[in-house]
This record gives sequence, structure tokens and C-alpha cells, in this order.
Amino acid sequence: MIKILSAVLLVSSACPAFSFDLQTVNAAGIERTGPAAVEVTAAAEVPAAVKAASQYLWMSVSNNAAMKEADANDYGARIEARVRETFQDSYDVSLRSDLNNSWGSIRKSGTYYTLSGSGLYLNMSGSNGSYFINGNVSENGHTTQVSVNVSKRFDDFSYNIFGNGLNLYTDRNSINGNYDTDRFSKKAVAGVVSLLLAVQVEKGQPKHEEKAVRNTERVWLITRGGMGWNTVEASDPFARITVGLRKIFDREYDAEIEAGGSRVYGRVSNFFSSRYELRAGRTDLRMEEWAGSYELTGTVELQNAEKPEQAVKLELRSRFGDQSFYIQDTGISLNIDRGSISGDVDTKLYPKEVVGAVTSLVLAFYQEHPGNPNGF
Repeated sequence: MIKILSAVLLVSSACPAFSFDLQTVNAAGIERTGPAAVEVTAAAEVPAAVKAASQYLWMSVSNNAAMKEADANDYGARIEARVRETFQDSYDVSLRSDLNNSWGSIRKSGTYYTLSGSGLYLNMSGSNGSYFINGNVSENGHTTQVSVNVSKRFDDFSYNIFGNGLNLYTDRNSINGNYDTDRFSKKAVAGVVSLLLAVQVEKGQPKHEEKAVRNTERVWLITRGGMGWNTVEASDPFARITVGLRKIFDREYDAEIEAGGSRVYGRVSNFFSSRYELRAGRTDLRMEEWAGSYELTGTVELQNAEKPEQAVKLELRSRFGDQSFYIQDTGISLNIDRGSISGDVDTKLYPKEVVGAVTSLVLAFYQEHPGNPNGF
């Protein structure tokens, strides 16, 4: 009996200690395997997303030594820069970033270049093919600080451009590379490119045997809200082409077209949803939809020319499905969107009056298919 009582007392005295140890182990296990531990494990297994801020750029470059101008564009990225020499060591600049257009000028003094204009202030200085570009560019309330180096590669058209957020390579026909969209705006990229184009224009003056008169001319009409009586305008002061439309009735516009030394007044109508018609003097030009593209057919009156009229038969083809178009034919190559009409035209085959007439129809199209409440 005494043995039995001793055994019972021994077990009862051991139970609290055993129970305490078990509770301690269970609590630790809960701490290690509870929801908090699961969340930590999940967070460790899924790395934070890294933003891909680098944007690739491929700009085609066109140099017209006879006209003392150069143009670079990447239509996919919607970045374009155009530079034309107006006087010695003085250049006019036109830039486009998305649908925003800017104007400025470049002045050269010695080896020092200064770009200034609407939201633009950049300096480029250096010698022996090495330059440093610094300054700032403002766009949509945001300012980009620019600080990049430029080094010559193998000729006066080929450079490396490298700096904080920008890496480009240039040659006579292209400018390509990448830029950091967090550090460089499109307008800032276009500003840097315009300074390099000014160097190309300066270095690319034609040799004696290349100075024959050329008929091909670069045009770049910038579209904007109308000035004065116009509803909308498009103009290229370099090529001396200006087109203005004023809405007078629903789907009908008065048109004023200046091209070179000529000026005509007429009317653009859109009485049929798929057809736009321009009548101005002897000009009778029609733009009619056909399977998503448009056919341009008719005649355009010419002033101060050997022949009084120019027959037109062209096709306006869709580019990206965003109401942007292009015209590609012998003697004419144009890219068209809401912000501009640009390209190369052989004025012997397609005089500037033709470009002005086509522009008037395109402007009416965009007014009837507005991208925003103001039409453009």
C-alpha cells in the first residue's frame, strides 16, 4: 500500500512540470508558424517590382546641305527635331515631343552654342570634337536638368552622347540609343539632338560640285489652334506654306492657302461622311475614304508656274491606327498626324500649292474627328 501511494505522489508531482514544458513548446511553435511568419516568408519570396524606365530611341536623320538644314525623328517615340541655318552662326529650331511643339534658336559664338526658346535653355561648349551640354528644359510643369558629354567618334557627324540618363550614338543617317524616362523628358532629348544637328549643318555645307539647285525640299507644317479668324492653322515658315481653316457651317470651312508666292481662298466641305472636298479657284481636290485609307484625286491650281494646274492622284494610308497617316509616292513622302505634317517633296513634281491643298483637307478631317474637345 505504501508503494502504491508513493507512486501516485511521484506522478502527481511530475505532471505540472511536464504540462509547463508542453505549453512552452506550443507557444514557440505558434510564434514561428503563425500568420506573421507566413507573411514574412511570402514577402521574402516575391521580390519588389523594378520599374523599367529606360526607353529605346531610333531617330532617322535627314541632311539637306543645299538648304542648310537637318531633321531627326523617331515617329514611333514621337520625338522630332529640325534645325535650319538662317544666318551665319544662327539657327532656327523646331521641336516636337508627343503632340507638343516648341520653337527656339541656336546662336554660336566661337566654340560656344546656346539654345534658347520656349522652355529651353541649353549650352554646349568644347573643342576638337568634344563638347559638354548643360542647362535645363521645361515641359508640362516639369524641369529636366541636363548634363551630358559629347565625344567625336570618327567624323563630323558621328558622336557618343553619354550622361546621367542619356546614352546616344549618332552618325550621318541616324541617332540611336536609350534614355531614362525618369531623368530625361522627350523635349530634353529633342533639345540635345537639335544642338548636334546644328553641328551637322555647320560641318555639312556642300562642296563646290554639290551646289547645283535641288528640287527636293523638307516641309514641316506645325498644327495649332487658329490665330485671328481661323479655327485651326498649319504653317511652315521655312517652306513658306500656311493653311488656315475657319468653320462657317457644320462640316464646312472657309480655307486660306499660302504656298510660296501664291495665295488662294476656297472652301472645304464634308457633306458626305467619307468625303472631303476642296474648291478654290481652279482647284478641285477630293479626299475620299477607301477601306480605311483615303484617295486624293483632282487638280490643284498653280500660280506663277509654267502650267496652270497640277493633276493629283495619291493615297493617304493609315500608319498606327490612331488617325495618323502617310503619303509615299515618287517625289513626295509625308507623315501626317494631329500635330504636324512633315516630309520631303520634290517641288518640280508636286509644287507647294499641292502640299497646301492636301493640308487643308487633312485639317478638316481632324476637325471632324477631334482628339480632344478643342479639335487638336
